[in-house]
Amino acid sequence: MDKKIKTIQNLRLAMGTEPSTSPKKRTRVLPLFGSAEITLEDHSNNPYKAMFLAATSTWGDNEFKQKWPITSLEGKLEVIKAVLTNNTLPQAKEPVMFFFRVKGVPRWLFDYHTTVKFTTFMSIGCRDNNKLDADIVSEQLDINIEYFDVFKMLKDLYEDTLNLGNGSWQSARAFLPQSYSHSYHFSQNLLSIVSMYSFHANKTLDLSNPKLPIKLQYLGLLYIAIINEIREKFPLIALYLETIFNDNDEIFEKINALTVDTLDAKDLKYFKQL
Repeated sequence: MDKKIKTIQNLRLAMGTEPSTSPKKRTRVLPLFGSAEITLEDHSNNPYKAMFLAATSTWGDNEFKQKWPITSLEGKLEVIKAVLTNNTLPQAKEPVMFFFRVKGVPRWLFDYHTTVKFTTFMSIGCRDNNKLDADIVSEQLDINIEYFDVFKMLKDLYEDTLNLGNGSWQSARAFLPQSYSHSYHFSQNLLSIVSMYSFHANKTLDLSNPKLPIKLQYLGLLYIAIINEIREKFPLIALYLETIFNDNDEIFEKINALTVDTLDAKDLKYFKQL
């Protein structure tokens, strides 16, 4: 077999796009966030260095030395603390990028997520993809048989349209409910993550508020999962991102109280990188 053809076949196998196979029909009704997966796939090589460089860009003279290698750990931390407590220009947070994978949330939540500014989305659609194997994702905790039967009927209509309409995914998608399971990637910078709720809400997000619109409530739950993913690698950044849901002054006090000795080892290793 030609090496290039074999490479393409292996790629199709890994991507799930083999032309000779199609997804098997499956209709499951799953609870929202009981089955969703959110993973941090990629990020800035050293987000702390990026923040430091951005914040100190206006400092110094015409020699414009490389400041990161000659700054002590304590000095680096002071600059980062200033960035995270809003004591520098806000664009110091913009170079810090995160790239996430989201699997198994309803399409309506994805559609609402895409209204967030300064965020890039890439997803599996229903216009050019066969969704016979798509699950149904429900925000209801108790799913009765009548509820399930409605979605099963819609999936049957979707399948019938595929079979009778010359396999047109675009025509068949008319029968897909907005709660079908949708998966996507998105990238977002640190400033956008923490400030996006100025677009969606005028104050700190309170998930316990019963009057909070359901779309904002579940977007908040999505970002709790996102912050937890970031915390696995960058606890200090995750602490800062908690300002989305908590009082800023309380979080800023915790950040300002940090020293090199109390900094999490996961963060400290990035401060030590050249």
